[in-house]
Amino acid sequence: MKKHSMAVAAAALLLGATGVGGAVASPAQADTPAAEGAKTPKTLVVGIDGASFDIMSPESTPTVTAIRNGGLTGTSNLPGNPMAPTVSGPGWSTIATGTWPTKHNVVNNNFTNPQYDKFPDYLTRVEQNLPDRSTNVVGTWGPISTTIFGAAVDSRAQFANDTLTTQAAVETLAAPATDDLFVHLDEVDGAGHGSGATSQAYREALLKADGQIAQMVETIKSRASYHSEDWMIVITSDHGHKPTGGHGDSTKLERKTFVAAQGSHFAPGTERHDVKISDIAPSVLSHIGIANDPAWELDGSVIHDIQPDDFDSLRPLLQPAVQEQGPENLLGWTNTAPEGWSIDNSKMPSGGAPEFSGWTFMTDDFFSNVELGQYRENNVHSRNVFAVADSDEWADVSPKGGNTFDSTLKSPAYELNGSEKLDISFVSDYAVDDPQKAIVWVAFDEASGIAPHELVTYQPEGSRLNPVNRVERFTLDLPRGENGELPQTASLHFEYAATNAAFWVIDQVRVSQADVPAAPAEFALSGTTVEAGKPLTATGTGFAAHEELAFELRSAPQALGTTNADEAGAFSHELTIPATTPAGEHTVVAVRADGTELSQPVSVTAAPSTGGENPGEEKPGEEKPGEEKPDAEKDPAAKDPAASEQPDLAATGGSIAGIAIAATAILGAGAYLVVRSRRRVTE
Repeated sequence: MKKHSMAVAAAALLLGATGVGGAVASPAQADTPAAEGAKTPKTLVVGIDGASFDIMSPESTPTVTAIRNGGLTGTSNLPGNPMAPTVSGPGWSTIATGTWPTKHNVVNNNFTNPQYDKFPDYLTRVEQNLPDRSTNVVGTWGPISTTIFGAAVDSRAQFANDTLTTQAAVETLAAPATDDLFVHLDEVDGAGHGSGATSQAYREALLKADGQIAQMVETIKSRASYHSEDWMIVITSDHGHKPTGGHGDSTKLERKTFVAAQGSHFAPGTERHDVKISDIAPSVLSHIGIANDPAWELDGSVIHDIQPDDFDSLRPLLQPAVQEQGPENLLGWTNTAPEGWSIDNSKMPSGGAPEFSGWTFMTDDFFSNVELGQYRENNVHSRNVFAVADSDEWADVSPKGGNTFDSTLKSPAYELNGSEKLDISFVSDYAVDDPQKAIVWVAFDEASGIAPHELVTYQPEGSRLNPVNRVERFTLDLPRGENGELPQTASLHFEYAATNAAFWVIDQVRVSQADVPAAPAEFALSGTTVEAGKPLTATGTGFAAHEELAFELRSAPQALGTTNADEAGAFSHELTIPATTPAGEHTVVAVRADGTELSQPVSVTAAPSTGGENPGEEKPGEEKPGEEKPDAEKDPAAKDPAASEQPDLAATGGSIAGIAIAATAILGAGAYLVVRSRRRVTE
């Protein structure tokens, strides 16, 4: 009891917790003086061999609990046979490489033919991309340091027990140059083998390992450079243990594993159902600044980049089993489709297990435990909630064979943007037993008149021993209708029919298109000739939605009003050419906000003379009654009326008449209309 209290107090002190299990700030988020520039990324990953997550508690693992409360907790299940048993070789290889056994090819503890050359550990990738970083591995189980992590790592060391491993880890973390460290603790696994996962000895081993992790975290916080560092700390496990001891099978305690992470990317108290141990490697690399290269073909994803899909929205609707016994009281399934999705069960016979009557939606905890040893445990690419069509489990209840399971899952109608190609991806886990069919159709809007397109068909002659279990990716060249037009919408239909065969799992359905290049902005005039004083219509396309346009006549600056482009970026606006515009060839120019100009020529004709006289209007040169006509000899203004309004220019040799003539010539020849564009986009 005293030992436990001291461990809790130490964990609370070193992590800054307000109490056992209380929320804590991650080291990178600690309240420290503002650092000059960006902080240096650092990483620590600690693996507790054989730690069963459901046995861990605030009492047995106070430090790990504090890390979880101060950051992320993500639980998931390991695969089982035939992909790989729940043993250390496959588990640690997945954690180190970010791939499942189907890629790294470690399927036991013999390491017969690993594919580490194609799928190396994450520290090797650090050395390949950032060779100046200091990378280190310390572990108690030999293959961690000799086999799983490669020779490119700066330092790899094996120790006889966890005490020595912890001492080496603390010394490494205290070294100023250390950047990245992986630590393997082995003695919890030993306790599991000796006493089982529910024994007191096993809980004591967990508490000891937790105290060793506390020493590592305390060392990190004691670094002289700590306040200028951004630490990502991850705790995980390779597998669990049976209550009576041992592992390698597919029971819940053996398969369930976890990711507990603290760092600048994880908000305190975050719990996720879509994080797997395969995500550790790419997430650590991302934290360091190394992007996930698609050429690496990793199965894992950067944790903060993982996005939920439509199926995940169903988690609040999950219910317990009706007839299935394996999942016990788990809230793990529903037959309610997400918004926009639908299920066509018009061809489904009556009877069968209600949890599998047509396409339904489940979690891995529910689906993989309905009956062990039938490949459901190998659904490693699905996350959170996914769609399931399982003719085998449906027929195992009633009826027994004979009637064909036939159900189609239909996605929403995705709006298309005019691009000629459609990108489609989804997780597909398709296990085959007896003859069955599984087809993905792409259906288009009815108005297009285009028949559904068969995207992929999984052949019935496939073998259950070699199932489809991957992320499918397709790029479809969209067909055109009889009028040559592209479809407006596309929907995916997943059609599955089988007689007491196996199953099909679908998840993470993504439909996307590349952006269509924006059409260049253009404008036109309603005519090439316009009479001064008459209207002219300016039209345009390719502008920003709701872009504001202001009009003016540049030859005689005058505001002519404003308008806005519509949602499609088009406008039509009537402009009145001022009656005073001189006749001649002009240019209408559209000046955009970015300074580019669009122009159109236009001829302006003079307004016709009315030929009439207004009563009382004086004619040029006409004298009023009783008014003496000025003597041109005595008054120069009589020759040139403008001279009476201008200063005497004789001293400078200026010519008022010459200026007037020149100005008229310039105005007639160079006047033009300008459309000024002031961009204002409404979201």
